[in-house]
Amino acid sequence: MIKKIDIGHDQVLAFRVEGELDVQDMKASQKVIKPELESAAPFNLYLEMAATEGVEPAAVQERVSFILSNFSDVLDKVKKIALVTDKDWLQHLMSGVFTMVPSIEQRSFSFDEKEAARRWVA
Repeated sequence: MIKKIDIGHDQVLAFRVEGELDVQDMKASQKVIKPELESAAPFNLYLEMAATEGVEPAAVQERVSFILSNFSDVLDKVKKIALVTDKDWLQHLMSGVFTMVPSIEQRSFSFDEKEAARRWVA
């Protein structure tokens, strides 16, 4: 499940991810993100990745397709991404992916550092 959350900053789009992720989760979050990509203002992303039970392969395909079809808007609008997770492999994966996209600042934080992540992304 992907749930939009409010962390108290207008320029930050925030989500909490937990449980199993499916195509419907991806599509629902994309409906929230798409208008932000189409707006004039840049924004930052805050992602809390709690205990996940897995990701359907079709959900990964859906997200990759969305990112690729909106890639120039993502590069233009997203300035920072804060990832909060206690999973080391996910922190390393995100860091690796975003070294290829230097225009977007990315940092990973543990759940103990959640408040620091919120301050940094704001």
